[in-house]
Amino acid sequence: PTAESLKSFRQWLRGRYADIAALNTLGTVIPVGALADTLATRNFWRVTAERMQATSIRWFPSVSMFSLVTRGEPLERGTRGTERRRRQQELQQEGAADEINRHGELIPVACGLDELFWRETLRPAFRTLTRLGGARPEVITGVGMDLDTAMAYYGGSGFCDSDFRVGLAGLGLDSAELSRALALPPAVRYDTLLERGWLARYFTALEDGVAERAAALRAELRRLHPDLRFAFHASEVPADWFSLGLLRGLSAREVPVLLWLREPRVRDLLRTYREREIYGLAAVRLGADRPT
Repeated sequence: PTAESLKSFRQWLRGRYADIAALNTLGTVIPVGALADTLATRNFWRVTAERMQATSIRWFPSVSMFSLVTRGEPLERGTRGTERRRRQQELQQEGAADEINRHGELIPVACGLDELFWRETLRPAFRTLTRLGGARPEVITGVGMDLDTAMAYYGGSGFCDSDFRVGLAGLGLDSAELSRALALPPAVRYDTLLERGWLARYFTALEDGVAERAAALRAELRRLHPDLRFAFHASEVPADWFSLGLLRGLSAREVPVLLWLREPRVRDLLRTYREREIYGLAAVRLGADRPT
């Protein structure tokens, strides 16, 4: 990132505040560019951590999930099949594949269960967040994720090749039926699952796949920072398979995630989440410019 981008980031430090058990907690969404491992960013985060240390603030450096998963513009619905296949081949050469929605169209977010996406995007980003400013535990209480926008894309998708393999594996099909299903082109995958009554179990399998990967990531990050917590912000209640999988995998009964939500029926929501093995605590969110 340039000096100008770092300068503009200082304006982001207003962040979002929550009053949790009489602790002042700051959740700051950090531009992805500011997570690059350079001398300039290392010095910037060292100074930031030193300044935080002089306050009572407990910091949750955060990242917009959409900024991590977005991969450019979607193909138009009228794009010819040959063009779609060419684009998919290019994406495979570039890195993680794009996600595919229920209409069989490419959309501008990474395939949620693509191993390359987890290994080369999610894992490095959260490791960097965990270690900002030297990962001082007295300053960095945890890492946060802003789920807005990304939720809308994943809510209507889940049919890229990696997703499809994981989802079908969770249906308990015999080998012949599995082979036939795997051969389905993207445009008919959703309709086929719907017609055969497999859709609910398919999305459950996708959520399980994300939760498994997120739990492994949580274990790795807590080895770097044993007391690390996780926080999520969303304007709407997370209900898509990708967000629910993240919540389940990054939470634990002894280490619940912190939820910055606008949902007024928090008690009912937390009870519903516990039934899905998602353990969370709700925070009262105050805008930085709100009088106190």
